[in-house]
Amino acid sequence: MRLTKSHVVSGVLAVALLGATATAWYFAAQARTPAQRAEETAEPDDSVITVSVDQEQLIDTLEFEAVLDRTGDFEVPAPTAPEGIETALASKIPVEVGDEVKAGTVLLEVSGRPMIALEGDVPAYRDLQEGDTGPDVEQLQLALQQIYGTPKTGTFDSRTASDLKKLYDHAGYDHATTSEEVATEEDDTAEGDTGDENTEGGEENTGGAQTETVERVALPASEVVFLPELPMQVSKVNAKQSAPVEGTVLVLASGDWKLEAELDEEVGSELSKLGDEAELEYGDGPLEGQEVGGFELETREVEGETDQWSEEEAQTVEKTFAIFAFDAEAVEGIEDLAPGEEQEVTLVRARSAEDALIVPLSALWTDSEGRTMITVLEEDGTTERHIEVDVSLRHEGRGVVVPVEGELAAGDEVVIAWRDRGNG
Repeated sequence: MRLTKSHVVSGVLAVALLGATATAWYFAAQARTPAQRAEETAEPDDSVITVSVDQEQLIDTLEFEAVLDRTGDFEVPAPTAPEGIETALASKIPVEVGDEVKAGTVLLEVSGRPMIALEGDVPAYRDLQEGDTGPDVEQLQLALQQIYGTPKTGTFDSRTASDLKKLYDHAGYDHATTSEEVATEEDDTAEGDTGDENTEGGEENTGGAQTETVERVALPASEVVFLPELPMQVSKVNAKQSAPVEGTVLVLASGDWKLEAELDEEVGSELSKLGDEAELEYGDGPLEGQEVGGFELETREVEGETDQWSEEEAQTVEKTFAIFAFDAEAVEGIEDLAPGEEQEVTLVRARSAEDALIVPLSALWTDSEGRTMITVLEEDGTTERHIEVDVSLRHEGRGVVVPVEGELAAGDEVVIAWRDRGNG
């Protein structure tokens, strides 16, 4: 189609018409009558925020954490590095917190060698091997006796060696051995022996004396941990995978269960003041639902935290601890619990009546005479009524109020905030 001059003129006029229409529409949309403009610029009405008065029981509580533990602890020290190894590393950590430790349990693998738990009162103080005698050999035999019936002879004999091999096989490790050159003698009257001194191949014949290498079953002191009682339970694991072993690598627990809490100043003060009258409840945790059977308070000196900025050494400080009594046999699954389990404890400081009137503390204000007041907004939404009240209990932003002058009922709307024209 061929454009003519008339076509071009028509198009320009159409575009101009559309632009004019849009402009007119815009200004029309922005236009306001004097009444509309006065309404939009007027000061806002007073606004009031209210809440209803509740009628229920308010309980003032303090919550804190306690920790389950056992009455006996045993610290397992790091072993010496195996011969030929400069730094002993934790090559495997086969146990975790809560695991049961029995005779034969491998507590830790250090540079490829095990630390095996056995029952005994005296820590291993020397390496043992076949032929050794002494009270430490008797202790080893008594420990193996619980598993394999090893006789107690006081001598590291072949039966002890055989049962020790079984212990290592069960743990999944080769048993340790020692090698020793032992002199042997041949019969001097053997055929062909003239008794004359002679040499052969550059070696001197000394009458038939020879040596041979003898291997003996051994128990390195670094591969056994004698524990005063078994079974025990892993309470803490300090060793880190592939890291050097040093200090206390494990803490094992035994004995009765106990529940202990380190108290802050507020809780400690309240428990000390209330004593046997303290009302306590178990919340979230293994003892939830059990009755609290009483408690004892102890003051101990504990090491404070080192200042991370100044690096000043930590000073000992006095802390208050509460030890709570409970029936461990009544705890479901107590055998599966691990030391360090957290238990929430609630101290009930006060309870209101079950039908107490409760308002937010933000509804309270003080008049020029120092009286505690609340403001009730009547049903018409404009009339306010001021009531003097006593606050008998406060907890978590709410308070129990008792009218001193005036009437207050559940469901009344009390003002908690308002904005007037001058402070909008």
